[in-house]
Amino acid sequence: MLRDLRRLQRIARIVGKYGYERFVVRGDGADPEPRPALVGTAGTETGDLRRSGSAARRFRMMLEELGPTFIKLGQVLSARPDLISGPYVEELRTLQDHCEPIPFSEIEATLADALKKPAAECFREISETPLATASIAQVHRATTKQGASVVIKIQRPGILDDVTADLEILYRFARLLDVAVEESGVAEPIGIVREFDRALMEELNFQHEAANLREFRRLHAQRFDIVVPQVFPELTSTKVLTMSYLEGVPLSRLPEDVDRRRVAERVLAEAFDEVFVDGVFHADPHPGNILFLSDGRYGILDLGLLGRLTPQMKETLVILALGVAMEDAESVARTLYRLGQSQTRVDMGAVRDDTASLFQRYAGRALGDVQSTVLIQDLLGLAMKHKIRVPAEYTMLARSAATVEGIVRGLAPDLDIAQVARPYAERLLVQRAAPFATDGGFYRALLQIQGISQDVPLQVSQILSDLSSGKFGVNVSGHELERLHSSLLTAATTVAGSILGAAFIVGAFIGLARVNLTLFGIPIAGVVGGAVSMFLLFWTGAYVLFKPRLKKISLMRWLVRRRP
Repeated sequence: MLRDLRRLQRIARIVGKYGYERFVVRGDGADPEPRPALVGTAGTETGDLRRSGSAARRFRMMLEELGPTFIKLGQVLSARPDLISGPYVEELRTLQDHCEPIPFSEIEATLADALKKPAAECFREISETPLATASIAQVHRATTKQGASVVIKIQRPGILDDVTADLEILYRFARLLDVAVEESGVAEPIGIVREFDRALMEELNFQHEAANLREFRRLHAQRFDIVVPQVFPELTSTKVLTMSYLEGVPLSRLPEDVDRRRVAERVLAEAFDEVFVDGVFHADPHPGNILFLSDGRYGILDLGLLGRLTPQMKETLVILALGVAMEDAESVARTLYRLGQSQTRVDMGAVRDDTASLFQRYAGRALGDVQSTVLIQDLLGLAMKHKIRVPAEYTMLARSAATVEGIVRGLAPDLDIAQVARPYAERLLVQRAAPFATDGGFYRALLQIQGISQDVPLQVSQILSDLSSGKFGVNVSGHELERLHSSLLTAATTVAGSILGAAFIVGAFIGLARVNLTLFGIPIAGVVGGAVSMFLLFWTGAYVLFKPRLKKISLMRWLVRRRP
């Protein structure tokens, strides 16, 4: 507990250092006026940090200084354009996760502890200079006893305890948001932290990443131009991951003689294969995680987090994309409602009208000319406006798609992404409609009918049994019932407060008549009884008057970017 308090104090100090208290003053990511330095700190580092560019940039810098947990949280938020505005999404995608290297003596100690034997017995040679250093792990090149060239990913000592303490603080903050913020019913802060907790714990367990690597290698066995590192199970544990070394350069540093358009087309085709064929996609495909190998093939790295899509999800994505391409507001509205979750009734007419207004912004522009990042942000913002909660798989895919689009447009700005995507959409639609395909319409409909034929008699039998035994019940909910419940609660509180106040007044008079207890000539019983009764009556009146006005804070005007 003391450690959590110290960590919370440090967090508060860093938050104040970057002037976070005003970072959401405007939704466009800029301050409304120049920020003054802190009193007594003009020209100091703190004053400079408070004036260092836009609020979005300060927010990103603050997360970097807060450490690994908050860096990962920022990366998760960068995939949620339905929660934060465009400038923050773009800024959080540039989060840097670099730390000072761990001394090599600690690396050897961690290896010995994780692999249950000295590093010298596992590896012929280990380079003391790290290939990469991050807040969670450090990567070194090595050679196994059998002569294989590998890289070793070693978890930083004590990182699990630090992350666990930060997660507890985030859970408490999420509970506070849940009771204070209006949009928490849609954004679900506790759910976001829980999802983040799960993803981070999986990333801290290197056996999980090893399983992802093996699954990706299996899915890409017939794609001979794609290389996924091989895992060495005997040299892998929860804190150490050993995999084959890939010799290549990141896409951000391609040689001049490489055909960039061809590379862009292959990266895009790979992304569509992962989503529409495999149903398993790389959730963090930034340029440093895709290597151009010396033999012309492509290597995929850092598979700590994978996204997974069911066949129904893939169909939904195709229908949504076609609806957007044809500017069919009705289809897009229905698809958004179907892919999302809502605890309240959704006005489909209002969703359709807002979708039509959204399409008017892109009127006259080809789909290939529209940035998917902006379009996805608009669609997710529309869903949030109508309190439609979008599942995590779609937001994860949105982040991955935006990253791939950035890579492709950087390599070949004139490449028509929609043209490359069309064959995948057509194939899925044909499979869906094919009458005798195992994943097509006829067999699926047949299975659904067969399932219903089995379920209906059982459900009818259960209803009849409940009726005969008196256990049958009907639950009804609605806005009018909620208002009635609120009115009854207010009335009961008013009556209870009034009765208690009157009782204290009567008791005070009885006390005055029977007990002659005074202080400086003032009757104690009367003063106490009168004060308590006045407090109860005041509290009851304040509750009745102000309860309808006590609403949660709305963050939409700060966190959603407005466009003319």
